[in-house]
Amino acid sequence: MKPKVILDIGFLGHSHDDQSGRRGAQRVAQHLFDGLLALGQCDLSFVATSHLAGAYDFLANQNLPPDKKLLFSRKQLDRSRRGRKISRAIQSTIEDRSLPARLHRRLQAEVAHWCLRGEIQIPPAGLAAADIYHSPHTPFPPVIQQQPQLRKFLTCHDFIPLKNPEYFSPKAKLFMNAVLACLTPKNFAFCVSEITRQDVLNLAPHLPPEHVFVTPLAADPNLFHPISEPELLAEIRVKYRLGDAPYFLALSALDPHKNFPHLIKCFGTLVEAGELCGHRLVIVGSNPSRNPEVQKTMARFPHIQEHIILPGFIPDEDLAAVYSGATAFLFPSFAEGFGIPPLEAMQCGVPVIASNTTSIPEVVGNAGLLLAPTDRDGWCQAMLNLLRTPQLRAELADRSLARAKLFSWQRFIDETVHGYNFSYSHQP
Repeated sequence: MKPKVILDIGFLGHSHDDQSGRRGAQRVAQHLFDGLLALGQCDLSFVATSHLAGAYDFLANQNLPPDKKLLFSRKQLDRSRRGRKISRAIQSTIEDRSLPARLHRRLQAEVAHWCLRGEIQIPPAGLAAADIYHSPHTPFPPVIQQQPQLRKFLTCHDFIPLKNPEYFSPKAKLFMNAVLACLTPKNFAFCVSEITRQDVLNLAPHLPPEHVFVTPLAADPNLFHPISEPELLAEIRVKYRLGDAPYFLALSALDPHKNFPHLIKCFGTLVEAGELCGHRLVIVGSNPSRNPEVQKTMARFPHIQEHIILPGFIPDEDLAAVYSGATAFLFPSFAEGFGIPPLEAMQCGVPVIASNTTSIPEVVGNAGLLLAPTDRDGWCQAMLNLLRTPQLRAELADRSLARAKLFSWQRFIDETVHGYNFSYSHQP
């Protein structure tokens, strides 16, 4: 008998409606969804604790009947569709920066948030028949917490807002405290890295260690692989206005803990010293204005602004060519739960310079140059060494490809199912 698993796909509803909002956690949710379906060892049904309308359409797009597979109420779906309509109206006026427009958008956003948040009214029969509830990100809603028969699993990506609150808003800390509240002795946690597992054990000491599993992430081999065709590389350069010059690449959300101002300072120092005049720095990520420190740092180096390219969001299907065209990939983050971008770069055969903090060494290993995220001289020297030493670039490219083979989404799914099975043999 296959275990009956309820999977929260609210994140997938969000990314279905807004591809530019697709970040690491959404990719993890997608691979969890795909992998469990492909393995066929679970009887899957779904809920959406947010963005129900997007989740409904996502399942239909996957040729799965949402009215049969998704647990929801009609009233809830109508409310979610209304919230999505409001959100799209907000985006259509986002260029209007006048005070009345901004105030109106803020009011609309509050209404949309109320409409889109799940706090779902799951039909009791759907819960009574289930064995496992798994959330890939979001804390368990009260209706799930109140079901003692369910084995409850939560995927934990990181606890950076608790460990480094200076980089985050108070809302992020509230969210992480809600995550911790789910980690009670009878529940289970999947952690994306060993460092995240240690954080769980330290922050939730009452959770038995045997209830905490590591499910390392991966990069999709169908999307991320070396691209060598000159025509395709040139086409991508034109499409995203990357220019003809060689470039260093950085890619991530432009959140403060990603430490992009440090990268701009290093690059700016080298350009002003005449060391990198022929190179560009490409920083890929949605909403470059999200981090005002990036703009402030660029303003400090007015002579290098033409050397820095901010193309914004680039969809996954074009990223392999962007990675492959780079001299090196740069990842100066202060803290990560895993760190998918450097792994994607490694799988494309690109040399990596990255921080030596938190989970990043677990991912990069000896395949890249690991440095303290505040060591400006070290980062400058590493960039110059890669630029000037073709042999080092080739060696690191080979190591990157070899290291990337240690990670796979199949391993991620196998470890997930192992956790499910463990819960049956060790919990009444």
